[in-house]
Amino acid sequence: MILECFQPTVARAEQLAGQDPASALAALRELPLDDFGLLLLDMPRADLPALSAVLPRMADPQVQRNWTGSDGITLLGQSLSFVRIVSRAYTELTGKTLHQKRILDFGVGWGRLVRLMYHYSDPDLIHGCDPWDLSLDICRKDGLLCHLAQSDYLPTSLPFEGRFDLIYAFSVFTHLSQRATASALAVLERHLAAEGVLVVTIRPLEYWNVHQPLEQAERDRLMALHRSARFAYRPHNRDAVDGDVTYGDTSMAFDWLQEQVPGLRIRRFDRSLTDPFQLIVTLTR
Repeated sequence: MILECFQPTVARAEQLAGQDPASALAALRELPLDDFGLLLLDMPRADLPALSAVLPRMADPQVQRNWTGSDGITLLGQSLSFVRIVSRAYTELTGKTLHQKRILDFGVGWGRLVRLMYHYSDPDLIHGCDPWDLSLDICRKDGLLCHLAQSDYLPTSLPFEGRFDLIYAFSVFTHLSQRATASALAVLERHLAAEGVLVVTIRPLEYWNVHQPLEQAERDRLMALHRSARFAYRPHNRDAVDGDVTYGDTSMAFDWLQEQVPGLRIRRFDRSLTDPFQLIVTLTR
């Protein structure tokens, strides 16, 4: 529900949308981030035909659950919390805002975080990649506005040229094998701008206590591995890529992560109780 005090802003954006979608998006940025997210959550809306024609359709609730385990307002709350943490970290570390910065969503999924990034940058500056073609198909079907391309499961490069002011990877390195993790981190380090910010999420040791379903012996094994090797990985039943099952469940220590990106430095850690086993790690050059 859009509060009455914000309805004139939405009405003005609706008027602009039919003639100049970029101006409509600029008008919507006057909304608070949460209300911006609520509006996108409701797309399409019969009472806002012009905006519905230019803004992406929200992903089907089942798609949301399949990708993230939740949907709707609950998932939006988790997404908003992460985006706020990212925005604040970027400003505190660079002295600049995310306004019209070049952004990469590494592991775009169905595009839930890209939608919220419209609050900061125009779609032409936002890029999203994913190795799973089904994710990209859903993004395109729903009209996600950004540059989309397929990445590799064991990447040695990105499907985009140039460097990015902000790169984020939410719940990507929580699922990758050690080889895939090291490969992807090296690629992201190369594509980060000189004053850029990289934000990734990782799982803590305690994740194995809540991960289902696991026998206690397997929990103990993975926690011991995390403590000794600083990286624990349990592959899913997937086909191997170049001899490596790249997808599963992963936890890692901060110092292991730091060692993989010698040209970057961990600058801050964060966590949101809306998704408490995603540790948010911010790095810069």
